[in-house]
Amino acid sequence: MTPPIQTLKVARTRRLTAILAAITFLVGAVGVARAAGERDLGAEAFIRSLGDQAIVILDDESSTSDEKTEAFSHLVVDNTDIRAIGKFTLGQYRRTLTPDELEEFLDLFHHFTENFYEARLGDYSGERLNVKGSLVRSAKDVIVISELNFSFAEEPLSVNWRLRKKNGQYAIRDLQVVGIWLALEQRSQFTSVIANNGGHIDALLDSLREMVGNGEGFNYEPTKASNS
Repeated sequence: MTPPIQTLKVARTRRLTAILAAITFLVGAVGVARAAGERDLGAEAFIRSLGDQAIVILDDESSTSDEKTEAFSHLVVDNTDIRAIGKFTLGQYRRTLTPDELEEFLDLFHHFTENFYEARLGDYSGERLNVKGSLVRSAKDVIVISELNFSFAEEPLSVNWRLRKKNGQYAIRDLQVVGIWLALEQRSQFTSVIANNGGHIDALLDSLREMVGNGEGFNYEPTKASNS
């Protein structure tokens, strides 16, 4: 039986991805082509606004590190559909959970996601997010295309955001970096833990309890693009 903690803990990402994570947010996977098509200017404005708000928080020299962490976490939680992402990461095993197990998992996943961003605020170094366009996939599904420019890199880093639109409001459902959709990567890790422990959720819950208690969040080393 594979120890669940070892399964969940993967190698730390490279510097570019760590910096990106500090100023971006957390379903399905698509390849986004920069082809002509219908755009959603509201979705583009939503991502641009979040980037601007994140910069204000992280650049505020009058705030303590703890205050920045709290403000940044609230910004993430308020604009990300964490419950929907959490349910997605369980894959086929979601149907096997009792209501109490599901609620505990979603609560742990909430804190697990917060830890992911809080741990990376120190990596932020003033990069700015440039929104390049968007692609409407359906009335409720929009991809926003953006990039980050780094002073130490020749090429900008491509970042794609998947948004859910409901009643005129947007929420982040996934983020693609270096060809990896983060929610898909999390689902791969979580379902592997469950599968390696007889299809039972207990091993994953135990791992998340320990990691959340230790202030740990999701880490990954992109190796290949995730495809649907």
